[in-house]
Amino acid sequence: MTRLGRALAGAIIGGAALAGAVAQASANGCAVPEGTMIHICAGEGAASLLLLPEDWPPEPATTRDLLVTGAYTGKDTRGEGIAAPVGLLLRDGALIGRNIARMDGILVIDPEDRQPRLYRRDGVMLRGQAYDLSPLDQREAFFAAASAAGVSALQSHLLVIEGRVDTRAVEGAPEAQRRILYTMSDGAFGIWQSDRALTLDAAARAVAAAVAPEMALNLDMGSFDFCLARRPDAAPAACGVVGPRQMPGRLSNVLRLTHRTP
Repeated sequence: MTRLGRALAGAIIGGAALAGAVAQASANGCAVPEGTMIHICAGEGAASLLLLPEDWPPEPATTRDLLVTGAYTGKDTRGEGIAAPVGLLLRDGALIGRNIARMDGILVIDPEDRQPRLYRRDGVMLRGQAYDLSPLDQREAFFAAASAAGVSALQSHLLVIEGRVDTRAVEGAPEAQRRILYTMSDGAFGIWQSDRALTLDAAARAVAAAVAPEMALNLDMGSFDFCLARRPDAAPAACGVVGPRQMPGRLSNVLRLTHRTP
């Protein structure tokens, strides 16, 4: 059995934390794509970004939620040895990582509705204004607007753009288990995870086939793989490699997807 299979089995035995999230989505008449760890129907959930170690531990779960590693964590640090994210990162308007990395995907979470939205970095939308984050002047303008609005944002590899796979096969590309944040054209969103090691290109094609997302963004895994499924009436179910005790000193950030209702 794969590690995901063992985690899912453990969740079912220990309170059905992950399966419960899927069951809720099904009960609400929203089709749950294959391979998803969590799928939240349009208008029924929210996203938030936790900065580590400042935002850890999070408040107890009041509804079903899933916490996973978000942006990549690099070798650089931010003050007194604290792990720093790779690329752009804002948390509730605070600019944590201002250097744009060579990755084309940007996740934006506006506090007005807390919905995750995925963009190419040359066309990031914020409250009706488009920003190309490559030129310095537009990047600084985005930072100013996002900070004033209390926006959270992170950067990673964009795999699917407007329903089309945006990767290509590369000979000798590394293979690893992949976890992917996706958004749908109807406003639903969730996280899909491969059941085996794949290249980024193979993962992009797999999530496109399984989920048919409008946009999809790769999340960090490997030795930074943190995953915790929670519900208010059961013990948290671990579904990653890094445990809650190790992650505040190892990871720089965590993405949380939350159902709005119990």
